[in-house]
Amino acid sequence: MDTLKPKEFLNQLIAIREAFWEQMNAVMERKAAEVTAPWVGKIPDIDLQQPMSEYVVNELKHASILRQRITELNGDPDALWNQPLKELKELWDFHASLGSLCELIASVQFGHEEFFPRTSKSFIERVAPIDSKTAAIYRDTLLADEEGHEWIAPEILRRYATDGATQRKCLEALQKSCELFGKAIQSFNRSMPA
Repeated sequence: MDTLKPKEFLNQLIAIREAFWEQMNAVMERKAAEVTAPWVGKIPDIDLQQPMSEYVVNELKHASILRQRITELNGDPDALWNQPLKELKELWDFHASLGSLCELIASVQFGHEEFFPRTSKSFIERVAPIDSKTAAIYRDTLLADEEGHEWIAPEILRRYATDGATQRKCLEALQKSCELFGKAIQSFNRSMPA
């Protein structure tokens, strides 16, 4: 490889990192929809069932948009899932194993939905100078939809996690989910090209 000027070199590193992050987000969006969808019909109150249905639809829409963008950038939208990121699979297997709506909501929506707006804003700032189309997708669609999801989890938990046993299970699910999410992020960071 010919020696690059520092700016060119850094731009190539950034492009690789951001493409990989985009793949991770596509996986996260799809898996969030998959583990949440079976529980939507079990929500007793229609005023919460409807926004949770919309949440699932939004997550699948986001996964589709990201998969399309990854393909446009000549990437493989399934590459991250196919890589040995056992920690990411472990996280989603844990979510899928939870035994109640409240545990799932505490673990996924309450635990992860809060991170997405923060990380997306940072991602948008980093990627905008090198890929304005991807930045616009995150800013105008994904982030706009995700910010509308933040109220759902606290409201579901307020209404349905009303006894000590359920609350304890929710706290344990969130703790485990945060630990697994942290391991998945560490694994993601280790898998980045050096």
